[in-house]
Amino acid sequence: MTGKPFIKLFHTPNSAYFLDVNRNEILQIGESSYLYLENEIYQLGKKLEIPTEIVELQNAGYLSTESNIKAVQHPYTRFLTEFLDRKMGKITLQVTQNCNFRCKYCIYTPKKNTKQRTHSQKSMSWETAKAAVDFLWNHSVDSKSVNVGFYGGEPLIEFGLIQKTIKYCKYLFEGKELSFNITCNGSLLTPEVIRFLSRNSVNLMISLDGPKNINDKNRVFVNGDGTFNKVMEGINLVKQIDPKFADRLQISMVIDPQNEFDCINQVFIGEKSINRLSVQPSIVDLDFSEEEIGVSEDYLLKNTYHQFLAVLSLFERFDKEKVSPIGLKVIESAVNDKEKIGQGSRLMTVDAPSGPCIPGQLRAFVDVDGRLFPCERVSETSSSMQIGDIYNGFRVENTLEILNVAQLSSEECKICWGFRYCNQCAKAAMDKTNSISAAERLKHCDDSRREAYHRISQYLLLQEIPRYYNKQIINRN
Repeated sequence: MTGKPFIKLFHTPNSAYFLDVNRNEILQIGESSYLYLENEIYQLGKKLEIPTEIVELQNAGYLSTESNIKAVQHPYTRFLTEFLDRKMGKITLQVTQNCNFRCKYCIYTPKKNTKQRTHSQKSMSWETAKAAVDFLWNHSVDSKSVNVGFYGGEPLIEFGLIQKTIKYCKYLFEGKELSFNITCNGSLLTPEVIRFLSRNSVNLMISLDGPKNINDKNRVFVNGDGTFNKVMEGINLVKQIDPKFADRLQISMVIDPQNEFDCINQVFIGEKSINRLSVQPSIVDLDFSEEEIGVSEDYLLKNTYHQFLAVLSLFERFDKEKVSPIGLKVIESAVNDKEKIGQGSRLMTVDAPSGPCIPGQLRAFVDVDGRLFPCERVSETSSSMQIGDIYNGFRVENTLEILNVAQLSSEECKICWGFRYCNQCAKAAMDKTNSISAAERLKHCDDSRREAYHRISQYLLLQEIPRYYNKQIINRN
């Protein structure tokens, strides 16, 4: 073999594999083949005879030493205008920039924030909200279903505007599948609010970061008081007024991994009001901050342990009720990956890594002034991230730049084994000047590859269990 094969090696306790990057296929191989490929890739200098299996794989077109990719360009580039003109599916309205909380990790908190706006008293006018809904109507001709979301600050501060907007949406989109969602902090829920949200089938998500001692470290009112008791009052009120609606309630949990895992998880044991399987966990996002996230050893060890228990519960070898829902969500994601890992297309001559969505088409975000952004997670102060406004339409040049953000690092992307499993969008490329930067994008590549390696490893584990441990997973009952 001349040159390093364009592959990534994997080894489980049971077997050896490699991902053929060009073909996007995962193949099981013998131990001698694994050692041979390891020697070639890492240039270990050992004199190993080439195994017959390797020769056969090469003859079959595997183990090429060069990337298929000659140019980086998103495949939807030439269809972008059509997608934006006719296929929008979701719009999120920033109904207010005001909030009655001052969460310490919030991207709008002045002390943490270096690349974002801060909280303000600005709210969206009815004229802007109506124009935004009209914009979605005019740009969703070919969409069977549409979704309208409400965002803040704390969106329920503008409950009257939300009511009026939902009523108008139901009139305007009659005949289409229409859904609504709102993420709130849970402190402003009243019987009137709950009944309205339930009656209009609004998908409700409430933010809660764990039990009182954990939640109240970061999620505090403007005056610094903890918020846990007030949020739990809101959750209990939902359950009291409309139990069926409460069953659909979701909890957004922002995890600070510096805390102990058992402490974070305690809320699912002590609070019967919370449906433990409705939790959507995520790690603190400090992309707009100069701080780094610390991770406690306790969190790492116990999180891994609960993922192990979640695997056992998947095969009915452990009681799911005794597993942290945080661990269950990770394994649930791995189960969903069974249809994705190694099933996508091979690398093409002109191709783009996974990661970027179609900006504006998937989940356009409209700020209080009517400016358009790809989603609510990007910087609202960056001219690079603004893709237009609801009065003048999309800025196609900005949208194309975001869609093809990988062109900033095209040479590195072409030879990256994680090309098909990249999780980077344009948000990760924002530098201190609020511009899209190749250097900033490349800073996130190691994390992206680690995540890809972990996903594929979990996929292989779930594939192997029925094969190698069939007797052990048979349900004794």
